[in-house]
Amino acid sequence: MAAEKVILIGMMFLFIGIILLFAGGIYSTYKGSTNVKSAGIIFIGPFPIGWASDKTMLYVLMGFAILVFILWLVFRKFLF
Repeated sequence: MAAEKVILIGMMFLFIGIILLFAGGIYSTYKGSTNVKSAGIIFIGPFPIGWASDKTMLYVLMGFAILVFILWLVFRKFLF
């Protein structure tokens, strides 16, 4: 039962993310000039590996990685 809820929440996050990607693309076409920054993160087990093209994006990504790691610890303890 709890696993079904986690899967449903994950699917909702994916759906919201796809909608945000499309909305951002449409918004940027009407805005005109844009300043593109990129960042990415890969989790190998619980360990994050990240990169960014801007120092600010790197800090945001590190904060996100810490948040995801803490959530992973919480879910691992209570669900399994």
